[in-house]
Amino acid sequence: MNDDNQPSEDYFGCFGENATQALAILMPVVDIALKAHETGDYQAFRDVMTNSLAARITPEGFQNAYQAIAPQLGPLIAKRLVAALNRGGNPRLLFVARYTHTSDDIVINITFTNSAEAPLINEMWIE
Repeated sequence: MNDDNQPSEDYFGCFGENATQALAILMPVVDIALKAHETGDYQAFRDVMTNSLAARITPEGFQNAYQAIAPQLGPLIAKRLVAALNRGGNPRLLFVARYTHTSDDIVINITFTNSAEAPLINEMWIE
């Protein structure tokens, strides 16, 4: 494979030219979303998601997911950013996380919508 086909090391969209700049903007939003998921706080999660994601995740759906997943995981102990990828022009952050109630590594994918305004989450998976 030639160098033209190699992905860039990190992609942060409009949120910064490097990890330091972008993560200073994006990590507070990540922390809000993960805390909302941990505590079942739909409104806190809604405050950091796009309208498109909100149309797919209703308050009832959020509560069902919270009740099915959060107790099995427990509180977040630590997370480590492993990659920042380009997902259709939007920055996707991939984390490996540890939670108190599992010894498994948990993968967290969070995709932000690439806009010049405040960062909003357009996709989020915790696996």
